[in-house]
Amino acid sequence: MDEQHISTSDYTALIKQLCARRSDLVQRMAADPEHVTDQHIHDLAALQAAVQAVEAEKRRADSETLRQEVQERTSTLQSMP
Repeated sequence: MDEQHISTSDYTALIKQLCARRSDLVQRMAADPEHVTDQHIHDLAALQAAVQAVEAEKRRADSETLRQEVQERTSTLQSMP
């Protein structure tokens, strides 16, 4: 995935989508707890890991954007007479 072309809103949309899928799975599991399988638990763990990974990548991208903005502003100030 090319991080340079992923916007904050794209990360946010992906996080929302993953959270909705996770919520749906939890609701289905809660509605019929006697039939919760190892696969359900595995799927829930995978969704949680995906949410955390995307959140971490969003934070990294936000941090990089801020670093670049600071660097650009610092360069602009240094070039002023």
